[in-house]
Amino acid sequence: MTGRVIVRGETEIIDERIVHHDTPLSWEEAYQRAGFRLDRRKAWGFVEGRLCEAVSWTESCSGCSYPDGSNEGCSECGYHGRVRRGMWVPFLRGKAV
Repeated sequence: MTGRVIVRGETEIIDERIVHHDTPLSWEEAYQRAGFRLDRRKAWGFVEGRLCEAVSWTESCSGCSYPDGSNEGCSECGYHGRVRRGMWVPFLRGKAV
């Protein structure tokens, strides 16, 4: 997977859903804005003016989790019992997040 850089613009609510208007940014523009070279293998974003990186993880599906830990699956997770989540987190230079 190759990386990318976006600038998060306006955010609005349409039909009770949050819609983000992201604009792609060239690597050269991103280097200038960040003040240093970014790792091209990662996804980067400037959200509310702050440099952020995209992180993702998997977790048990909230729609089919049972107290005993067995996940049978449901339509929310595609009958796998696991879902993929992701979000932008502020980048801390020189520190592992």
